[in-house]
Amino acid sequence: MKLIVGNWKLNPSTLNEAVALTSGVNYAIKAEDFERTVLLPPFIFLEELVKKFKQIAWGAQDVFWEARGAYTGEVSLAMLKDVGIGWVLVGHSERRRIFGESDEDVNKKIKAALAQDFNVIAAVGELQRGDEADEIIDSFKKSAAGLETADLARLTVAYEPVWAISTTPGAQADSPARSNQIIGELKHAAFKMFGEPSKKIKFLYGGSVTSENALKFLSQPYIDGALVGGASLSAEEFAAIVSVSR
Repeated sequence: MKLIVGNWKLNPSTLNEAVALTSGVNYAIKAEDFERTVLLPPFIFLEELVKKFKQIAWGAQDVFWEARGAYTGEVSLAMLKDVGIGWVLVGHSERRRIFGESDEDVNKKIKAALAQDFNVIAAVGELQRGDEADEIIDSFKKSAAGLETADLARLTVAYEPVWAISTTPGAQADSPARSNQIIGELKHAAFKMFGEPSKKIKFLYGGSVTSENALKFLSQPYIDGALVGGASLSAEEFAAIVSVSR
């Protein structure tokens, strides 16, 4: 069974729209699929959505590693836990590219979240088509440095080539074979870092995933699921991706 994560990013604009979208997903997805489906709405909608849709696994699109203090605009793990959140996404390419987050920043977030028993989705990927796989592997190694092997079952790594993300101008999905190869190399790097416990880490592909191409990616041997962006804003489209991933 594949893990499917819907990242809504800065969408939608109102709580009513967020509730309507969730209602559509809730109706369209089969009950047995909820345990492998995660939705990541904007922070401001999380508390209300958790109350209304308890069967859905909810996550935050980002988090800060400090528990409290003078960090204007940030959200802590304790705040997320208090409203019932169990998943966090860290290191998304937009956080890295637009807001300047480094591998070291991502590493701090991963460690802090795992220490608080969250399920963590850590994103890595390259900015330009044709970048060397070594750069991706190096970013993963820095982001995952020093993790406890006992925590690896709660770690998911999302490989997302930035040039393939649907919101990037001229974006096209990567080829399933190439993504499978890169994820295979990431799994090999994880094994060299952590040994046998690394096999508990899930690896997702993210980048212009749709109901039309999802099966091509999800049928690849090394790909354990998908991080879905634009297509997660349509309940029907997202449910179709979940359906083909069984």
